[in-house]
Amino acid sequence: MEFYQVLVVVVLFFATLVASTFGFGLGLIAIPIIASFTDIRIATPLSAMAALTVIILILVKQWHEINFQSVWRLIVASCIGTPIGLLYLKSIQGNLAKLILAVIIMLFSGYYLSSPGIIRLKTDRGAWFFGAMAGILGGAYALPGPPVMIYSLFRQWPPSSMRTTLVGFFLPNSLIVVVSHWAGGLWSPSVLTLYGLSLPFILIGIFLGNYLNRTIPKEKFTKAVYFMLFLCGLILFAQQCQTLLTP
Repeated sequence: MEFYQVLVVVVLFFATLVASTFGFGLGLIAIPIIASFTDIRIATPLSAMAALTVIILILVKQWHEINFQSVWRLIVASCIGTPIGLLYLKSIQGNLAKLILAVIIMLFSGYYLSSPGIIRLKTDRGAWFFGAMAGILGGAYALPGPPVMIYSLFRQWPPSSMRTTLVGFFLPNSLIVVVSHWAGGLWSPSVLTLYGLSLPFILIGIFLGNYLNRTIPKEKFTKAVYFMLFLCGLILFAQQCQTLLTP
């Protein structure tokens, strides 16, 4: 195994561990790191395959923990919001808007990390708004996760239900992305080789993530999710600053 392949395996293991623990974050962690020492045409389809593996294995065992009342509303609303996001993408500078989005995510999560108060949603009606926002951000910047994460925190679901509901929402999108990569010829021999080398460690990451998800106390889990949300915002912020400052 070559050194860069070892790096890919390590990154995917860590990203998988995070995603299987919290239900999100694999692509945002794995893609920029792997793309820094390989081609983006390797990093993107490889991360998508790993993410779909995580989603399927979580749902096979824990599909009954999905909050279906919220998920179907989130998915329908996101389908409505996605075309709006695509129109928005055509009318504004994408990197600058992502930078603003990153700042909003960091401010929001930072506030809740430092404050004991939290908004509580007692019904699933808010899923329409947060699902639409997820669709808009997904259509514009391929970032549907933050609004759904925020909604799940406001609903105060237990950790296992939160994670399973999140991956249930991400499943249709992940399937479409992976099939699109295959149809577009992005499943190159390099991608398939790296996926095969990484798969045992992806499975270990999923197993450990399942354990952590069920053993972390709810209060600490909520804090950890806010921290992960802040970290995702910070990574996005750093990416866009680098892009804007690169001549």
